[in-house]
Amino acid sequence: MRKSLIISIIIFIVVGLGAIFLVLNKGHVGTISLVAIDAEKEAEEIIMPQLTLELEKQYLSSKNKKKDSSAMTVMIDGEVVTEGVKFESSDEDVAEINEDNEIIPVSDGKATIKAIYDGLEATEDIRVITPIKTMSFTTTNSTIRIGKDLQMKLKVTPSDAYIDTLSYTSSDESIATVDSSGIVTGVSAGKVTITVYDSYTETEKSVKLTIRK
Repeated sequence: MRKSLIISIIIFIVVGLGAIFLVLNKGHVGTISLVAIDAEKEAEEIIMPQLTLELEKQYLSSKNKKKDSSAMTVMIDGEVVTEGVKFESSDEDVAEINEDNEIIPVSDGKATIKAIYDGLEATEDIRVITPIKTMSFTTTNSTIRIGKDLQMKLKVTPSDAYIDTLSYTSSDESIATVDSSGIVTGVSAGKVTITVYDSYTETEKSVKLTIRK
């Protein structure tokens, strides 16, 4: 009788340890699964709704407060949400939200806009800037030798205008390349046009260069 009791206790301990092992290893022994799991059901339980916020504009002008604004679009899993959304600005001294849920510029700087809906949150950054009024190339050298660099000199007004909206392109990168800072590098002999584009005002200026051996 005593022997049977000891055997029963040993079996109980072994079974218990086995159960604990399976729980800790999520039903797996090595690469073998001893517990059937409905993968699709598990995935459905894990996937959460996705809230996204899209801004009509990335930049707003601090010099045109009455006319410049940006609308916002909020979507949950790709479906547009029109009601029940709350908006917040991280810095109302830079940008604020009006009663029509539009972003209004206040002063130069960057703010994070937050959309809150049904316990979910989404954010996007917006920058209030002093836009460029005019720009012109002042580079006097129109010739570059192959393998040499030339820093394009660009004059913008007003002097405190935001210039991170500028981008440079080359009409033929097999002749000359240009980087984001306006440095042109001669690649092969020929003529090329370098253009600077302001994405905020959608204006551009160009200059022609000659690459020589």
